[in-house]
Amino acid sequence: MRVGLILGIVSSGLLLLIGLSTHQFETYSVISGTLGIICFLLAGIVSDSFISGDRARANYYTESRQDRKKRIRYSYLFFLLGAPNLLVAIVLTLNYM
Repeated sequence: MRVGLILGIVSSGLLLLIGLSTHQFETYSVISGTLGIICFLLAGIVSDSFISGDRARANYYTESRQDRKKRIRYSYLFFLLGAPNLLVAIVLTLNYM
């Protein structure tokens, strides 16, 4: 989980610095926001958030405990990668206005 958070902070920090130094707030806000939304969607897909209850129950009983832990770990990784990027997109958007 630390890896996802560190990668998210590094990528969002770079986008924030580049956006503030070049005064192209809108461009880097869109890039950071898109990266954050893609990571949130991947976290939802990996964690089976977008499926119905009967499918989630079937997946729960057919997958092993190790596979479930791996799936949840990847979901956290994508979430922690996307959260700082969405925060930077909000900061750059507010700075642009």
